[in-house]
Amino acid sequence: MKLNTRKIIIAIIILILVIAGIWFFVFLNQEERTEVTETAQNLFPFGEIINTGQNPSGNNQGTLGGEDPENGGQETVDITEPEVEGPRLRQISNFPTGGFTPIIRTEEKEVTDIEIDEEGNTLQTIKVIDVENQYVRYSEIANANIHESKVTPSEIESELLVENFIPNAEYAYFNKNGNRALFQYWNKEERVPETYLANIEKLALSIEPCPFEFVNVEVGDDSKDVIELHQFLNRIPQTRIARSGINSPGNESSLATEATITGIKNFQSLYQIDIDGTIGPGTRAKMLEVCNIQQERIAKEAFEQLEHKYKISGFFLPQNITQITINPNGEEVFYLQKDAAGVVGIIRSLVNETKETIFESPFSEWLASWNNIDSIEITTKPSYAADGFSYQLNADTGRYFKSLKERKGLTSLGSPDNENVLVMESIDSSTRLSIHNRDSNRTRPLTIQTFVEKCVWTSDSKYLYCAVPNSMAYGEEYPDIWYQGLETYTDSLWKIDVETLEETVITDINTDYNESIDVEFIDIDEKNEYLYFIDKTTEFLWSYRLVDF
Repeated sequence: MKLNTRKIIIAIIILILVIAGIWFFVFLNQEERTEVTETAQNLFPFGEIINTGQNPSGNNQGTLGGEDPENGGQETVDITEPEVEGPRLRQISNFPTGGFTPIIRTEEKEVTDIEIDEEGNTLQTIKVIDVENQYVRYSEIANANIHESKVTPSEIESELLVENFIPNAEYAYFNKNGNRALFQYWNKEERVPETYLANIEKLALSIEPCPFEFVNVEVGDDSKDVIELHQFLNRIPQTRIARSGINSPGNESSLATEATITGIKNFQSLYQIDIDGTIGPGTRAKMLEVCNIQQERIAKEAFEQLEHKYKISGFFLPQNITQITINPNGEEVFYLQKDAAGVVGIIRSLVNETKETIFESPFSEWLASWNNIDSIEITTKPSYAADGFSYQLNADTGRYFKSLKERKGLTSLGSPDNENVLVMESIDSSTRLSIHNRDSNRTRPLTIQTFVEKCVWTSDSKYLYCAVPNSMAYGEEYPDIWYQGLETYTDSLWKIDVETLEETVITDINTDYNESIDVEFIDIDEKNEYLYFIDKTTEFLWSYRLVDF
């Protein structure tokens, strides 16, 4: 049968078109799938990113649809996973705590960004940025062990820094950076308070230099230098001599073989050096550079494996120290020491251990607080039945003068800027809290009822945060009955605007969290983000987050 050439040609053309169409459809669909997959992996690894102009945490670290001038007009997206916020009130220690200090530490953090160029191509990059992280350092009463917790909105990561051996260290006073601490305990035999001044140091990271010489070798050489070369090449997966048996990691031989030369060539290829299989000046320099980087990594990994990364040392101060307060800059400590004549006040440097007596008094019962860098507020220990006196003591000259008129049950807390002082006094079988301005000599009462020890100033002196008992109706002899432990309270947290005297309740701890906390010591970090306090009943340490992130 005679074939129709025209029909055959048409059939072939149709077949080619069909095949081309199928190929084009498969290729296009595959390209779209690849693009979608890549986008899903790189742009949205933690869920959809909405084009709002802000990242989920609202801190504008990266935006979608905006240009980043540092990337040559490329769009950038920060795809760092947003932190999930936990409860504002959280328990930090599950053991009685003697003291604590908030610490803000600047640390490096890796941030994942997506760069989008003008053609719509995406590139995932890792950037290292500086971030400020919240920590609190605190001590254990039972043995003066020192702990530290990293505090974030979502979790608390705790670590035992130092094992100590001071039994029943009831009080601990840390300086600003937490690297010096004073521990106090009661000497039962001599019936006096003992004070240990400690220095807390982080162990140094020790990095050994590269141990290898990197001399040139040839096939057949048999020496220690060959063993070291094999050991170095086996550190890098791309240049490894053997995966098992002889010349595998841990089984390096002293004999150079063709595999040795191949390893050298692989190293040269990896670092874009002329590939000749010999260790010349350029190859030797690069090997030494890579080796030193390896040594640093090895040292860091070994350091991270250490059970404890800090050490403690120190000495005992004289006996009978009754009051301790630390300078706001953390470099000096002021303490009151009883002697036969009454009491002496001593400033001791935490930097060079020098000391100077700046205060003497025949009266031995004093309280001291060093909130302002230039002056120390010293107040007679309060009682509802006696007039109390408060003085400002100049830390440089030792001169002091009365800062408040006498009041029953007087306690005081000066502001960091030294312009105001929080005052508590006993009136009509109760307490009254007020703010006294030093310049105008004006005293303005507050409506809340609490004790000075339950309050803390912010670093800018604009606000006070106080723990306020929900009820103080069961006694009359304030503040004595609280000091003596005859009354315990369930506190709420309040914020006071010093200028307007506006009082705002932050939380009723018992109602909001079903916790009963009688705040004994309270402090705040420099950024005013977290309150820290100790419950007088359990002596556990707690934190309360003041801000949203």
